[in-house]
Amino acid sequence: MSIPCLSPYTPRGLAPNTRLANGSAALIAVGNTSRTQFIKHLKRYSVMFLVVLQLDFPFVEAHTVTAVRIRPRALIGAEEESEEEPTGAFPWNMDGELVRLGHEVLIRVHPRLLCLYGQEVEQAESTASCGCI
Repeated sequence: MSIPCLSPYTPRGLAPNTRLANGSAALIAVGNTSRTQFIKHLKRYSVMFLVVLQLDFPFVEAHTVTAVRIRPRALIGAEEESEEEPTGAFPWNMDGELVRLGHEVLIRVHPRLLCLYGQEVEQAESTASCGCI
């Protein structure tokens, strides 16, 4: 499921305690649960005073990460050092695009890759100089 970071439904974002340019990301994993419980979890994002309780469910886990490796269930039992490519391709939803890959997906945080400009953007001194603009 893809949810925009800031929207009328998530006024403080999905992970309101994260900060820009600290080299990490918030991974919020929602395990198997009933549709009713999942809807209750999502509704807590839209109520400002319930933000601290949005992760207070037994099926929700929050982690601070710098990289995440996601592997299809079909590959979990496969041998790690296998030389052959997987036979089937798995559909992944990457930023709203369906991509068919036959292997795992590695997502990494790249701190200070982009310079952000705008109102209320946290200030961070950049040591790297970019001659692209």
